[in-house]
Amino acid sequence: MSNAGEKQARKAAVQFEQIRAVFRETIVAARDHPSPMVTILVVKDENSMRDLLPEYWAKGHSHPAGLFISRLNLFFAAVQLETQGGTFIPGRSPYEAFYHEYYHALSLPYVPDLPLWLAEGLAEFFGHTVIEDKFVTTGEIDPLLLGMLHSTPLIPLSTLLQVDRTSAYYNEANKTTVFYAECWGLVHYLMMADRGTHRPMLIAYLNALEQGKSSADAISVAFGDLNKLQSSLQAYIRDSNYQRLRVPPVQFDEAELTYRTLSEGEALAYRGGFAVVRGRHQDGAAILNRALQLDPNVALADEYLAVDEFLGNEHEKALESASKAVALDPKVSFTRYLRALLRTSHGAMGSSDPQIEDDLRQAIALSPEFAPPYGLLAVYLASGNQKLDEALVLANKAISLEPANSNYQLALAQVLIRQNKFDQADLAARRAIAWASDPAEKANADNFKQFLNSYRKLQTEMASAGAGTPQIIRPSDDSARLNSGDPSGPKLEKTSGDVASGTAQNPFRASILRVQSNVTLLSNPLGVDFRAYFKDLMNALRTNLMSSVSKLPISDPKDVTLELSIMKDGTISGMKIASASGIAALDQATQDAINASSPLPALPPTFKSPSLKVRLRFAYTEGQN
Repeated sequence: MSNAGEKQARKAAVQFEQIRAVFRETIVAARDHPSPMVTILVVKDENSMRDLLPEYWAKGHSHPAGLFISRLNLFFAAVQLETQGGTFIPGRSPYEAFYHEYYHALSLPYVPDLPLWLAEGLAEFFGHTVIEDKFVTTGEIDPLLLGMLHSTPLIPLSTLLQVDRTSAYYNEANKTTVFYAECWGLVHYLMMADRGTHRPMLIAYLNALEQGKSSADAISVAFGDLNKLQSSLQAYIRDSNYQRLRVPPVQFDEAELTYRTLSEGEALAYRGGFAVVRGRHQDGAAILNRALQLDPNVALADEYLAVDEFLGNEHEKALESASKAVALDPKVSFTRYLRALLRTSHGAMGSSDPQIEDDLRQAIALSPEFAPPYGLLAVYLASGNQKLDEALVLANKAISLEPANSNYQLALAQVLIRQNKFDQADLAARRAIAWASDPAEKANADNFKQFLNSYRKLQTEMASAGAGTPQIIRPSDDSARLNSGDPSGPKLEKTSGDVASGTAQNPFRASILRVQSNVTLLSNPLGVDFRAYFKDLMNALRTNLMSSVSKLPISDPKDVTLELSIMKDGTISGMKIASASGIAALDQATQDAINASSPLPALPPTFKSPSLKVRLRFAYTEGQN
């Protein structure tokens, strides 16, 4: 979308298509995977950019000539053009920010665990690509980064090559630090110095990582003596004898580009969507509502409004907006996926809502190379313990589309644990931890791994005790853990059920379904210690209880309290609900589970009464792990 006129818009569009072709040719992994669709807003001058990005013109902010941002699989970019003769702004190209982040978008989802120095170095190196009528030039020099390398002591390579996202050297918000400069300089040296004779070192490093070698071993194999490499890099920076690579541009038929004038409502929808993805909630909502006032049939405005409401935890509004967007244009894959995501993130994961499965299958059919619906459908099917073979295929398909996405590894783990393939689930969880792209993803994967470890430990303990196999409540749910509570009293408490399901921000993020149970004696114990008996009682109830509630959506805390008598032989008599949950299906499922467990363990022979009256309370809650 552009306000710079058709000629400039076409010129910019050709640049974007050519850089996409250059990157897909350069990034081997990207050749076999789909490129993300990016909405680019090309503006004619600084005043237009200020109107588009007002927050960057606040006091103390730099004024960017380009910006690239993504959220929830929505990719946006803004590029400012110069109006003097149709050339670009002097100095740093407005395309650099776009090229840098676009390189990440085409590489990071497909290359698992790419070292940070290399990811940023390659993005800086190719971010300075220049596309002209007759040539594409890579290896261009950035005067700002070069000046920093000349004026600032270099980071020792032994440190630089081990920097991760937790390091003080890494600052995603400021790419003009010595870390980024040195990453760029090192990649430039390995790619271009001495006419490319050092490039085999970089290839050897990548091959060693691909073969499973540790970072330290890969560095040793590929680079040898780091002190020697450091000296060579310093000399390369000092001598400023930089090489560039010039190749003919990709042939592109401009006639393939289509051009049309957007209505004011459509233009506002794109601007509002861009604001939403940048986290500008109030601005985005105001712009999108204005678009809908001008034209209530702009489905894109409802779609972006649903995203804004989703991110603002306005679930009902978001679902309504998404449904409006689907009604206006049912052939948009993302909107179908979004509506299913909204339903599953608010207590419907594991439900039998046909709309969820239909939306996800429609999303896949409309856009077979869009990964998120595959992952979400895999988790949804697994959460209902249904079609597990298909769920496994779907999770693996999502991974094949984005091999380095930790969320899809977590989706795979959730399916595998349902299939009792715990070793494979453990491997997928480890990959999810290693490949997490931010602290939230890593924390989520860590939580799942902790749950898996606890579940396997419990399984072993129950098998040793002859208590059977623990049941799973949700995609990655935990089973019961007994807490004996106060040994002197007649009441025992048990906490069970750590369960992975979707949240409002991430459908693969682990949340938990907890089931707390207490047993209260209503009969005189006649001096008998019932602690061991109550433990056996809860083991007997566990399997059927978990199975009965597993398919019920429970978004708010619910309690069910029942009273019943247990006869000498363990049969049940006189069961009634003492306190209902407010969900008839949950009340019935709890009663069904107890009935299905009859006969319960026989009463202790030392207890001389013909029956024992008890009160059972089950508290169901779902929340973040």
